[in-house]
Amino acid sequence: MNAIKSYGWLLKVTGAALILGLAIFLEISDDGESIVSIFIGFAIVMYSIVRLVPFVKTQKSDLIKTINIIEITIDFAIGLALVLIPLLTTAGFGSGDLFRYLLGTYLLLRGIVHFYSVSSHHEKNDIPMFIFHIAAIIVGTILFYESALDLVILIHIILVLSILSGGYLGYDGYKSYNSYRRQKTLTMPVSDEVSDVPVDEKVIPIMDEIEPEQDHIVS
Repeated sequence: MNAIKSYGWLLKVTGAALILGLAIFLEISDDGESIVSIFIGFAIVMYSIVRLVPFVKTQKSDLIKTINIIEITIDFAIGLALVLIPLLTTAGFGSGDLFRYLLGTYLLLRGIVHFYSVSSHHEKNDIPMFIFHIAAIIVGTILFYESALDLVILIHIILVLSILSGGYLGYDGYKSYNSYRRQKTLTMPVSDEVSDVPVDEKVIPIMDEIEPEQDHIVS
């Protein structure tokens, strides 16, 4: 565990590189539109897993807890469907109606459950969360009524979010590495000179031999 904490900066930098690399691949590759559904599905699955345990442990209202557990379970199923369906079916799922309905259901459900929890005074709200969930309801509603979904717009949004996420992870990794280097420097010995003399042995100084003076005999 200590090794993971010490080298956590490496995982953060690697994660930032992978996120940015995948987003750039989606942007410039001809196959980007075919895997955008898988990318979004994995994001929904991961977000659902991360939310579940902390929310259950911290939410005091049993009603809000039950509603959110149901919502998280549905979100997980939607994310899993967005990952598996493109892998098991032919190409073109990302531009089909089923993809729009699944993504729209997820966004609408997330927005409605959030505002219900806030309106019942069991959850707090802030400006970023308010803007995000309002946008989720608006976009989710549009997805249900807009027959033509331009995946290029979604790819641009993913690229922007990936740049922000990658930048945050990269900066956090930089700070962690800086802290790691400082701690490592503090544990280094002050002097670079290493003594070859064992600690337990006494050092006896070498004295030059002094020849005894001979008595001068006067005959």
